[in-house]
Amino acid sequence: MKLTLILIFITFSFYCCSQSNKAETVISKDNFTIEYPKPWRLDTSKIMGTEFIAFSPLEDSADKFSENVNVIIQNLSGQNIDLEKYKQITEQQITTIMTDGKVFESSIVKTNKNNYFKIVYAMTQNERRLKFISVCFIKDDKAYLATFTCELDKYDSYKKIGEEILNSFSLTN
Repeated sequence: MKLTLILIFITFSFYCCSQSNKAETVISKDNFTIEYPKPWRLDTSKIMGTEFIAFSPLEDSADKFSENVNVIIQNLSGQNIDLEKYKQITEQQITTIMTDGKVFESSIVKTNKNNYFKIVYAMTQNERRLKFISVCFIKDDKAYLATFTCELDKYDSYKKIGEEILNSFSLTN
């Protein structure tokens, strides 16, 4: 009996731990789609030039920062900017303009469908140390930038869901 209960507990624990915060809500715009978890709150006010921001629920009453994902579309017309140039500009801005900016990873990712630029970096904003993962696609003289933001000390806890959301980001047409 005791062995059966232990096996049931182990099986249940494995099942619960193997479940991810699977992205379940889809945003479809004219040129892109992205998925985010249902409990996250959506802001479509276009604050700070975003197409939207999806905010995670606060963990408890002491939590003062909602991890989030946003999408920004930048018009690159007439600037002759490709992914490599976008990568160079972004790296330079992070390390010279941002407070305590540090790049951990930066690369052009080549896929069968669309190539994109991915960068992982950290900076201090309003005395809060933040870590970011951004992916950028360039199409028709526009940069489609999806960014996941979290507190640096919570990065390991949120990295998986952040990457799942960013991996769901795709251009349409």
